[in-house]
Amino acid sequence: MNRKRYLVLAMALFVLGLSSLHAQKPTFQYGPWVTNVSETGFTVVWTTPVKTFCRVDIAPDDGTPWGLKNRQEFYQVISGRRQAGTFHSVEVSGLEPGRSYRYKVYGKVVTDDSDAYGIDYGPEVALRLEDDSTVRTLDKNAASCSFFMLNDIHGNDTRFQALTKNIDTDVMDFFVMNGDMVSYITDEASLHQHVFGAGKGIVSGLPVVYARGNHETRGRDAHLFARNCPTSTGEPYYMFRQGPVAFLVLDAGEDKPDRSPEYSGYADFDSYRQTQLEWLKSVVQDPVFIEAPLKVVLMHIPAIGNKKSWYGQKWVADNFVPVLNAAGVDLMLSGHHHEHVYMETGSCGNGFPIIANDDTDRLEFTADADGYKVVTYDQEGNAGHVYEMKNSSN
Repeated sequence: MNRKRYLVLAMALFVLGLSSLHAQKPTFQYGPWVTNVSETGFTVVWTTPVKTFCRVDIAPDDGTPWGLKNRQEFYQVISGRRQAGTFHSVEVSGLEPGRSYRYKVYGKVVTDDSDAYGIDYGPEVALRLEDDSTVRTLDKNAASCSFFMLNDIHGNDTRFQALTKNIDTDVMDFFVMNGDMVSYITDEASLHQHVFGAGKGIVSGLPVVYARGNHETRGRDAHLFARNCPTSTGEPYYMFRQGPVAFLVLDAGEDKPDRSPEYSGYADFDSYRQTQLEWLKSVVQDPVFIEAPLKVVLMHIPAIGNKKSWYGQKWVADNFVPVLNAAGVDLMLSGHHHEHVYMETGSCGNGFPIIANDDTDRLEFTADADGYKVVTYDQEGNAGHVYEMKNSSN
């Protein structure tokens, strides 16, 4: 092939590629999933296969037609500049407690952003073509609270989907992922695929409360966990309230000492837990927490202090538990042990029962001001363990 014909062919291929890019419509790669829910907002997160400029539109779920007059637009904004990219995290705010909202994601592929004063895009479309997704905000004045919980799935999509089959998400306030949903995050895409991808159809409308496990601290991209699961504190530990229940989401970090060779010098969890402990002492003084009839802790590694406890587990038992006892905590829900463990109140210095859910079970929690009920279900939907507590103060 002579030089002239080569240049003509190269130019034709370039134009063809450019035309294809201009015609490309935006699509989801993974997501969307909803997290960081509060009484006044939530965050929608998703990824796209190519650089896309996106927004989230919100409207009350009140039966009115979707239109310009009843919807609000939200963008991913950093220091006043709206963002385009392949990872998208849009914070929705200014909402009302306990109210259901519809949302849609709109986007347009960025075809050329080399000119700072003129960016070219493909056509703008709604990324979701099916029915609107809806999200309900939290409400501390609600009469009840309900959620379901999985833990220690370790990227097993088949088990994840078996345990979430036929879940009635309409009666749930949120979905708790209590750690070790993957074995490590060497590649952020593995988190997207095996957690939010496996939960597709649930996590787009039911908010996710993700308590980080020790395995989510491992791998090259482990530091990206936080951007996938934003929280009110900016850390994996935080407090929130739904109805009669105040929740403390805590993070025990790794289970072995920082100097352990498996961590290759990357671990600094002793100081991390100490900082978290100081935060914990402060947050249990918050009136939102104090005034809740019920108080529940979500932490992947259960705070069981005995001769068999590994380093991280013993640390939280020695340091977190005295604060939790004094704060009047009613229950701790955990995982980590890959078997069902129930520790009665007082059996290991705990002023509350501790339930470590099996990795092969789904745990469902319901509560009102009079108390709570916990039921576990296997992959076939058969009920297993049942625990109930009546609030003696009511």
